[in-house]
Amino acid sequence: MVIRIATFNTALSRTNGGDLKRALSKKQDSQARQVAQVIAAVSPDIILLNEFDYDADDRTLELFQKNYLSLLIEPYSYSFIAPVNTGIPSGRDLNKDGLVSDEGSDALGYGFFPGQYGMAVLSRFPIDLKLSRTFQQFLWKDLPNAKLPKHADGSDWFDLEDLAILPLSSKSHWDLSIDIEGQTIHCLCSHPTPPVFDGKEKRNACRNHDEIRFWTEYLSQNNHIYDDLGQYGGLDRRASFVILGDLNASINEGDSFSGGIGGLLAHTRVNNDVTPLSEGARQHSPNIDYSEYHTANWRVRADYVLPSIDLLVLNSGVYWPNLLDSMSSIVETASDHRLVFIDIELITS
Repeated sequence: MVIRIATFNTALSRTNGGDLKRALSKKQDSQARQVAQVIAAVSPDIILLNEFDYDADDRTLELFQKNYLSLLIEPYSYSFIAPVNTGIPSGRDLNKDGLVSDEGSDALGYGFFPGQYGMAVLSRFPIDLKLSRTFQQFLWKDLPNAKLPKHADGSDWFDLEDLAILPLSSKSHWDLSIDIEGQTIHCLCSHPTPPVFDGKEKRNACRNHDEIRFWTEYLSQNNHIYDDLGQYGGLDRRASFVILGDLNASINEGDSFSGGIGGLLAHTRVNNDVTPLSEGARQHSPNIDYSEYHTANWRVRADYVLPSIDLLVLNSGVYWPNLLDSMSSIVETASDHRLVFIDIELITS
């Protein structure tokens, strides 16, 4: 049985809370239509959507399926959406500008309303909620050897009161247990903060590094890791998994600290031989090294679908059609990111 698993930063997040829900309640949003066309063209069985605003009643995701996706492909039977840290007031001056704001850089995760830049998963297979875990509330200070930012004089950027409430995840980290006809695949989903838009202290770069390194610790079964229900421990060493998301980092390019993504790619449980590529990316940056592996139009490999070493990968790709393809212009305007996928073969019961 061949299963296609994908990640796509849809860039559907809007300026104000409720804006995306209102836009999707009608069938006239051109960007949402283009995003749906991209998803339909690839037709993954499981897909993580980054930058899809969260709402507590899940109505936004339902509307996207009803008014856009279902017009092109069979709707997904299962979905998962949960709160994220973006836009949640911290009550602290986290950016150290002398002011405490309820939004932006002083929020628990950068955002201007709770749920902005959220995440969602669509699946053709059941998601076992009892076996799934979320890590929205895991504190940054509790990550072993946390790379916390420093002032130029070497003193800590965040004080003890900051660290007492500051989560590691700028959005969230999810371990979703998906039952594929008797075989379980863990989809490890996240969207670390961009490693830019900070100062010499590199607080965003530090957080990006550690948000990625969370998965390295989780795969290593670090007993310091705890989930939102208070359960400790990492992923069982026998578990099959796929790491999904816009990780905003590359070992070769960009502004991130390479140790975070480098450590994850080098983990003994991760199949790092799978490097999706596309002709469209090469055409976009013909004179840049590694261009065929880019997943964003700002010329970096930012988005990842990383399988565990026990999974048989048949195919992989970045959906970035060449310039002569009729979908090329749609892909270009749908999002600044490209959909990334892998095909795996499972022996099901």
